Amino acid sequence: MEIDRSLQDDEIGVVCTDCAYETRKSVGWLRAHTQVECPGCGAIIDVESRNFRKIASRGRASDAGD
Repeated sequence: MEIDRSLQDDEIGVVCTDCAYETRKSVGWLRAHTQVECPGCGAIIDVESRNFRKIASRGRASDAGD
């Protein structure tokens, strides 16, 4: 499934489960990486790219309804 290029630059907040610090990463960056290091405490946060494919699908569906 190809994600609309405009969604690649959209940012999503990633919240650390250890310290609750939120860092923002682009959808494109998150799709290319499996982990984020928390800038607040240094914990490693695992991310699953399949979650971002679902978000992208919802984004296209809501755009179609406008």
